[in-house]
Amino acid sequence: MASLRISVVIFGMLGYAFFAAADFTQSAWEFRARILPGSSMKQDYAVLDLPSEVFSYSKPDISDLRIVDADGEVPYVAAVERETSGVTYVSARMFDQSFVKGESTIFLVDLGSEGVFHNSFAIDTSSENFRRLVEVQGSNDKTNWRTLTPRGQIYDYTVRDIKPVTVRDTTVAYPDSTVRFLRVIIADQGEGPLAVTGIRVWRHISTAAREISYTPKLEVAENAELKSTEAVLDLGIRGIPHRRGRIATQSQNFNRLVSVYDSDDKANWRLLKNSYFFAVVAARFTGSNLDFVYPESNKRYIKLVIVNGDDRPIAVESAMLYGTVRRILFKFIPGNEYYLYLGNLKAHRPQYDIEKISQYVDTSTLDQVGAGPVVKNPGYVAPKPEKVPLAERSPYVLPVVLGAVIVLLAFLLLRLFLKMRTGSIPPAQS
Repeated sequence: MASLRISVVIFGMLGYAFFAAADFTQSAWEFRARILPGSSMKQDYAVLDLPSEVFSYSKPDISDLRIVDADGEVPYVAAVERETSGVTYVSARMFDQSFVKGESTIFLVDLGSEGVFHNSFAIDTSSENFRRLVEVQGSNDKTNWRTLTPRGQIYDYTVRDIKPVTVRDTTVAYPDSTVRFLRVIIADQGEGPLAVTGIRVWRHISTAAREISYTPKLEVAENAELKSTEAVLDLGIRGIPHRRGRIATQSQNFNRLVSVYDSDDKANWRLLKNSYFFAVVAARFTGSNLDFVYPESNKRYIKLVIVNGDDRPIAVESAMLYGTVRRILFKFIPGNEYYLYLGNLKAHRPQYDIEKISQYVDTSTLDQVGAGPVVKNPGYVAPKPEKVPLAERSPYVLPVVLGAVIVLLAFLLLRLFLKMRTGSIPPAQS
């Protein structure tokens, strides 16, 4: 099994340099967790997968994390496990496009020569609001065809309204192949033929990143005014990074526009992305899409707004969220006791030399360590509260003082006025 490459995210702050232990004072960190070594450790680097619990006690960008042993702060580098992928496009010419009304749209693709690897293509079309099954066949002589995939799936959902929305996926994947010709059969099954205008073919090589799955608490409510279903997914704590999800439903024969939002307080929602759910079981088409993908978020709540229109709401029974693994790479000496410190809002992100050399470390061979539960740091000293100005501590002080000044000025002006009337103030000399 090919080892995953780890994409190191360098958390630098340009223009600043922090040395190990430059801002670490144990009493300033509120929480800590003991790092648990594996069964057999050798003196080298070690890797720690950050548990979900860590994110609820640290800053949102985890810049306050510190690894500490008896000698003080231990340099580390934080990394996000990502997919490794590469795309190589293949020159493709589409020809012999035809259709059988109500049955299928068919065309051939010439890739120039045999022996060139390919495994994916995207269909360019001007058609809107469709769902189709796609069969892909391959050949080197246009006579003997073999099936590469029998049930590819493409779709488009477009709303042209005051707020236009388009959700589309016309990509079809199939096993690696080196055939020169492709035959693409789009099952129209009673609907009009797609207006296919082109095709893009490539080979996609990827290794999936390891993910952590979460089962959030689910709250579902119907919004009669907006004719929508609102499903709120609660992870329980803030800070956990997540990037995609999936719902489960027994409902069938629906297609719905879905808007994905995130929030930390269930009051202020931010739109992340629009998606499209459908599940169709019929003689002419059977397929579904219950997944949604969005830019990575670390908010506690995800809200799905499913637009029902005048249709009956679908029954969202459960949901899952997924996020990529966060890892920490650090120098490990067997026998030393290590702690992970977190919980200091004033901490700066450290910069260590290990950030520059970690790219040369083969993380697939490193020992894996764990983390114990996050507990209160016994050496923590809460910072003294800043002295609040008297006017802020007692909001009535300033109005009272101003009132007294006004009364005093009024009294002095009145006294001056009375003296002028009684002539006690001599007139000015001309």
